[in-house]
Amino acid sequence: MSAVNAGHGERSMRWIDVAVLASGLPLRVAVHELRGASEGPTVGITAAIHGDELAPVEAIRRLMGRTNLAELRGRLVVVPVVNPLAFQSQTRHTPQDMQNMNRVFPGDPDGWLTEQLAATIVREIMPGLDALLDLHAGGALPTVDYTYIDNDEALSASFGTKVLYRGPGYPGTLSAVAVERGVRCVVTELGGGLLRDDEYIAATVAGLESALRHLGALPGEPIRREDQITVEHLTILRPHHGGILVPGVGVDALGTAVPAGTVLGTVYNPQTFEILEEFRAPFERTLMILARGAVTRVEVGDYAYMLADG
Repeated sequence: MSAVNAGHGERSMRWIDVAVLASGLPLRVAVHELRGASEGPTVGITAAIHGDELAPVEAIRRLMGRTNLAELRGRLVVVPVVNPLAFQSQTRHTPQDMQNMNRVFPGDPDGWLTEQLAATIVREIMPGLDALLDLHAGGALPTVDYTYIDNDEALSASFGTKVLYRGPGYPGTLSAVAVERGVRCVVTELGGGLLRDDEYIAATVAGLESALRHLGALPGEPIRREDQITVEHLTILRPHHGGILVPGVGVDALGTAVPAGTVLGTVYNPQTFEILEEFRAPFERTLMILARGAVTRVEVGDYAYMLADG
């Protein structure tokens, strides 16, 4: 463990050893800890459970660089890259076993590699947490913008996104483990793709600081938005044909509604140029949650659009 005493608190980092890989190299995960100058909550912050979600990692780096330990109350336990193997390959799934890590928590110490990694994270990180801030994004190509309501609606609202989602989550998520253990939890889905990346990184940093104010870990008032929208159902549009997707509605429309019938995007065959599929807004007021801001390749079943009836 390395530690730096700032006189008004302490920063440290340690490695969690998970396993030895077939290459002979160790699989390990870095855990940063920031201890404030006074007592307060213990807050976990996690990112890169999915290895293609890079913006939250940068947001965490910026947050840690600007956190004043003299103002911090309590402790931050920070894991910027929960799944280093998926991060290395910039993939949603762990390449060694093709498991989606955020569907296998709390893991299995005798299971697949991903399950063993998940079990180690739960064992090492979850005990003692008062709250968990779990950061996600749209991945390498899509951009997304909303926050889950799990077990603390005010905490979710404090993150400052326009759209809040109160709906069923997926089984096997780290947040589901937190909820089961009575840990206050918020999951964010912010950014992704390559457009407006810095804007979403900055929004994630601001949201983290606001959530920490709500939890009492930082001084000041959290963000309060008068225009927040709560939705209870999300509709995902997935291609039935692979090809090239040309967006008709881009990421600038996220958080806004478009009329029914609006062409959201078109998939065509890259060799014959035949139009294979057209995505249209299904609701009278179709609220944009996830979109692609540029011409991208899509495969059958990819995330193309995420929408709500707004």
